[in-house]
Amino acid sequence: MKTKLTERIEQKLDELKPKTKTSNYKSGYGLGLKISLDLISSTIVGILIGLGIDKVFSTKPIFFVIFLVLGIIAGFINLYRTIKKID
Repeated sequence: MKTKLTERIEQKLDELKPKTKTSNYKSGYGLGLKISLDLISSTIVGILIGLGIDKVFSTKPIFFVIFLVLGIIAGFINLYRTIKKID
């Protein structure tokens, strides 16, 4: 009786253990969507901040270009973090 119970407990515990390393992304579509949104959203936010500061200080392309570059850099940093998290 005790051995059957022990075997059943061990079997249930084995079923609950993760078999392999699982990723948060169920499909390639989800991963692609996250990467593209990271790149696009950070670039758009950089553009909007740059345009807003240029409008406030009446300087046309200076802050736009600076924050555009910062937004692109932030997008690639997020891309790097995402890819590193997958591995």
